[in-house]
Amino acid sequence: MNPTQGESMRSQPSPAEAGDMSSAAIIGLSPAARRAFRALNIGALALAALLPALAVFYWLTGSPQAAFGPTMRLVGIATALLHLLPLSWGLIRLRACLAQFAAGHPFAPEGIAGLRDFALGAGASAVAKPVAGLLFTLALGWHGGRKQIVLDISSDVMILALFAGVIAALAWAMQKAALVAEENSQFV
Repeated sequence: MNPTQGESMRSQPSPAEAGDMSSAAIIGLSPAARRAFRALNIGALALAALLPALAVFYWLTGSPQAAFGPTMRLVGIATALLHLLPLSWGLIRLRACLAQFAAGHPFAPEGIAGLRDFALGAGASAVAKPVAGLLFTLALGWHGGRKQIVLDISSDVMILALFAGVIAALAWAMQKAALVAEENSQFV
Protein backbone atom coordinates (compact mmCIF):
# COMPACT_ATOMS: atom_id res chain seq x y z
CA MET A 1 0.00 0.00 0.00
CA ASN A 2 1.47 3.36 -0.97
CA PRO A 3 1.29 6.46 1.30
CA THR A 4 -1.55 8.10 -0.65
CA GLN A 5 -3.72 5.01 -0.29
CA GLY A 6 -3.03 4.99 3.44
CA GLU A 7 -4.05 8.63 3.72
CA SER A 8 -7.27 8.07 1.77
CA MET A 9 -8.09 5.05 3.91
CA ARG A 10 -7.51 7.06 7.09
CA SER A 11 -9.95 9.73 5.87
CA GLN A 12 -12.68 7.07 5.62
CA PRO A 13 -14.34 6.22 8.94
CA SER A 14 -13.78 2.72 10.21
CA PRO A 15 -16.86 0.54 10.75
CA ALA A 16 -16.61 1.23 14.48
CA GLU A 17 -16.44 4.98 13.87
CA ALA A 18 -19.31 4.74 11.38
CA GLY A 19 -21.44 3.20 14.12
CA ASP A 20 -20.73 6.21 16.30
CA MET A 21 -22.26 8.57 13.78
CA SER A 22 -25.75 9.80 14.46
CA SER A 23 -28.51 9.86 11.87
CA ALA A 24 -27.59 13.49 11.16
CA ALA A 25 -23.98 12.59 10.35
CA ILE A 26 -22.13 14.65 7.80
CA ILE A 27 -21.54 13.05 4.44
CA GLY A 28 -19.06 14.43 1.99
CA LEU A 29 -20.42 16.45 -0.88
CA SER A 30 -18.62 17.85 -3.85
CA PRO A 31 -18.58 21.63 -4.22
CA ALA A 32 -20.79 21.22 -7.30
CA ALA A 33 -23.39 19.30 -5.27
CA ARG A 34 -23.35 21.95 -2.55
CA ARG A 35 -23.83 24.66 -5.18
CA ALA A 36 -26.71 22.70 -6.72
CA PHE A 37 -28.48 22.38 -3.36
CA ARG A 38 -27.95 26.08 -2.67
CA ALA A 39 -29.29 26.96 -6.13
CA LEU A 40 -32.36 24.81 -5.49
CA ASN A 41 -32.78 26.57 -2.15
CA ILE A 42 -32.74 29.97 -3.87
CA GLY A 43 -35.10 28.68 -6.56
CA ALA A 44 -37.56 27.43 -3.93
CA LEU A 45 -37.52 30.84 -2.23
CA ALA A 46 -37.98 32.64 -5.55
CA LEU A 47 -40.94 30.45 -6.49
CA ALA A 48 -42.48 30.80 -3.05
CA ALA A 49 -42.46 34.58 -3.46
CA LEU A 50 -43.17 34.82 -7.19
CA LEU A 51 -46.15 32.47 -7.50
CA PRO A 52 -48.53 34.48 -5.29
CA ALA A 53 -47.12 37.82 -6.48
CA LEU A 54 -47.62 36.92 -10.13
CA ALA A 55 -51.16 35.71 -9.47
CA VAL A 56 -52.03 39.02 -7.82
CA PHE A 57 -50.37 40.94 -10.65
CA TYR A 58 -52.26 38.86 -13.22
CA TRP A 59 -55.62 39.59 -11.64
CA LEU A 60 -54.92 43.29 -11.12
CA THR A 61 -53.44 44.13 -14.51
CA GLY A 62 -52.64 41.48 -17.05
CA SER A 63 -55.61 39.18 -17.33
CA PRO A 64 -58.34 39.16 -19.93
CA GLN A 65 -60.62 39.09 -16.89
CA ALA A 66 -59.41 42.60 -15.99
CA ALA A 67 -62.71 43.71 -17.50
CA PHE A 68 -64.30 42.27 -14.36
CA GLY A 69 -65.15 44.72 -11.65
CA PRO A 70 -63.02 45.12 -8.56
CA THR A 71 -65.09 42.61 -6.59
CA MET A 72 -64.53 39.81 -9.08
CA ARG A 73 -60.85 40.67 -9.36
CA LEU A 74 -60.59 40.32 -5.57
CA VAL A 75 -62.40 36.99 -5.79
CA GLY A 76 -59.94 35.94 -8.51
CA ILE A 77 -57.02 36.91 -6.28
CA ALA A 78 -58.49 35.13 -3.26
CA THR A 79 -59.20 31.92 -5.16
CA ALA A 80 -55.74 31.95 -6.77
CA LEU A 81 -54.10 32.44 -3.40
CA LEU A 82 -56.22 29.65 -1.92
CA HIS A 83 -54.14 27.08 -3.76
CA LEU A 84 -50.88 29.00 -4.21
CA LEU A 85 -50.24 29.90 -0.57
CA PRO A 86 -50.04 26.27 0.64
CA LEU A 87 -47.59 25.55 -2.17
CA SER A 88 -45.54 28.64 -1.27
CA TRP A 89 -45.46 27.55 2.37
CA GLY A 90 -44.30 24.10 1.26
CA LEU A 91 -41.55 25.64 -0.87
CA ILE A 92 -40.38 27.73 2.08
CA ARG A 93 -40.28 24.59 4.25
CA LEU A 94 -38.42 22.72 1.49
CA ARG A 95 -35.60 25.20 1.98
CA ALA A 96 -34.86 23.64 5.40
CA CYS A 97 -34.42 20.26 3.71
CA LEU A 98 -32.19 21.67 0.97
CA ALA A 99 -30.07 23.55 3.52
CA GLN A 100 -29.53 20.32 5.46
CA PHE A 101 -28.63 18.50 2.23
CA ALA A 102 -26.15 21.24 1.29
CA ALA A 103 -24.58 20.92 4.74
CA GLY A 104 -24.18 17.17 4.25
CA HIS A 105 -26.92 16.18 6.72
CA PRO A 106 -29.48 14.29 4.61
CA PHE A 107 -31.09 12.58 7.61
CA ALA A 108 -31.27 15.56 9.96
CA PRO A 109 -34.70 15.84 11.62
CA GLU A 110 -35.08 19.47 10.47
CA GLY A 111 -34.47 18.46 6.86
CA ILE A 112 -36.88 15.54 6.99
CA ALA A 113 -39.54 17.78 8.56
CA GLY A 114 -38.98 20.33 5.79
CA LEU A 115 -39.42 17.67 3.13
CA ARG A 116 -42.57 16.37 4.83
CA ASP A 117 -43.99 19.90 5.05
CA PHE A 118 -43.23 20.47 1.37
CA ALA A 119 -45.26 17.36 0.58
CA LEU A 120 -48.10 18.62 2.78
CA GLY A 121 -48.07 22.03 1.09
CA ALA A 122 -48.03 20.53 -2.41
CA GLY A 123 -50.82 18.11 -1.46
CA ALA A 124 -52.92 20.89 0.05
CA SER A 125 -52.39 22.92 -3.11
CA ALA A 126 -53.53 19.99 -5.26
CA VAL A 127 -56.70 19.60 -3.19
CA ALA A 128 -57.36 23.35 -3.04
CA LYS A 129 -57.01 24.04 -6.77
CA PRO A 130 -60.29 22.39 -7.84
CA VAL A 131 -62.03 23.93 -4.83
CA ALA A 132 -60.70 27.37 -5.79
CA GLY A 133 -62.04 26.94 -9.33
CA LEU A 134 -65.41 25.85 -7.95
CA LEU A 135 -65.58 28.89 -5.68
CA PHE A 136 -64.66 31.21 -8.54
CA THR A 137 -67.40 29.86 -10.80
CA LEU A 138 -69.92 30.17 -7.96
CA ALA A 139 -68.85 33.80 -7.50
CA LEU A 140 -69.28 34.41 -11.23
CA GLY A 141 -72.86 33.14 -11.00
CA TRP A 142 -73.64 35.45 -8.11
CA HIS A 143 -72.40 38.45 -10.07
CA GLY A 144 -74.59 38.07 -13.13
CA GLY A 145 -72.83 35.27 -14.95
CA ARG A 146 -74.29 31.91 -15.91
CA LYS A 147 -75.42 29.85 -12.96
CA GLN A 148 -73.17 26.81 -13.01
CA ILE A 149 -70.93 24.69 -10.88
CA VAL A 150 -67.58 23.61 -12.28
CA LEU A 151 -65.22 21.14 -10.66
CA ASP A 152 -62.07 20.97 -12.78
CA ILE A 153 -59.75 18.12 -11.88
CA SER A 154 -57.04 18.30 -14.50
CA SER A 155 -54.01 16.13 -15.11
CA ASP A 156 -51.68 18.73 -13.56
CA VAL A 157 -53.68 18.55 -10.31
CA MET A 158 -53.52 14.75 -10.32
CA ILE A 159 -49.78 14.79 -11.04
CA LEU A 160 -49.19 17.33 -8.25
CA ALA A 161 -51.18 15.15 -5.83
CA LEU A 162 -49.19 12.05 -6.86
CA PHE A 163 -45.92 13.99 -6.56
CA ALA A 164 -46.89 15.16 -3.07
CA GLY A 165 -47.72 11.59 -2.07
CA VAL A 166 -44.38 10.29 -3.32
CA ILE A 167 -42.47 13.05 -1.51
CA ALA A 168 -44.42 12.32 1.69
CA ALA A 169 -43.52 8.62 1.36
CA LEU A 170 -39.85 9.52 0.87
CA ALA A 171 -39.91 11.76 3.94
CA TRP A 172 -41.48 8.94 5.95
CA ALA A 173 -38.84 6.47 4.70
CA MET A 174 -36.03 8.92 5.52
CA GLN A 175 -37.43 9.41 9.02
CA LYS A 176 -37.61 5.65 9.60
CA ALA A 177 -34.08 5.19 8.21
CA ALA A 178 -32.78 7.90 10.53
CA LEU A 179 -34.44 6.19 13.51
CA VAL A 180 -32.97 2.80 12.54
CA ALA A 181 -29.52 4.33 12.10
CA GLU A 182 -29.79 6.03 15.48
CA GLU A 183 -30.94 2.79 17.10
CA ASN A 184 -28.11 0.83 15.44
CA SER A 185 -25.53 3.36 16.61
CA GLN A 186 -26.53 2.54 20.20
CA PHE A 187 -25.37 -1.07 19.75
CA VAL A 188 -21.81 -0.33 18.72
